[in-house]
Amino acid sequence: MRRVLPFVAALAAALLLCMGYYALSVLWPGAGGLAPFDVRAFGYSAVEAQRYLLALSEEARSVYLLEMRWLGLAFRVIFGLTLLLGAWMLSRGRSWWRRGIFMLLALAWMGADAAENLLINEMLLRGPVALDRALVEWSSGFTQMKFVLLAVCAIALFGLWKQGRGR
Repeated sequence: MRRVLPFVAALAAALLLCMGYYALSVLWPGAGGLAPFDVRAFGYSAVEAQRYLLALSEEARSVYLLEMRWLGLAFRVIFGLTLLLGAWMLSRGRSWWRRGIFMLLALAWMGADAAENLLINEMLLRGPVALDRALVEWSSGFTQMKFVLLAVCAIALFGLWKQGRGR
């Protein structure tokens, strides 16, 4: 596993760069400079979501629904695997339930990202006219949860790494 982790992490970084390329070159300009839903760490309101969907060009919407959807799926799986492998390796020697907590955090991040992407796709398909307030609130909540879980995973992995260096 120790040899696989750097390759998996490098693949996750490459996928993140590809998603960043599409976000910066298509999604941001295609929405008049408004940030895509996925990167709004503090969430968004129904009014902000409607404003984004109204500003979104047809080309940018198509890229969001196709390229970003598949890149996001691949990134979620590969980066989730990176988190899982990192947690598994760094928590070696700890009790099974403590290891399980670290693994559960990574799986929770993957679940929050999957739910967020599903709800964002639904908003993109509905468009600004048929947008539902509850849909936006759930989507925004999962976006915020994704970022909180990512921060918790990063802090936990850093703590495990730091403890491992002290042994």
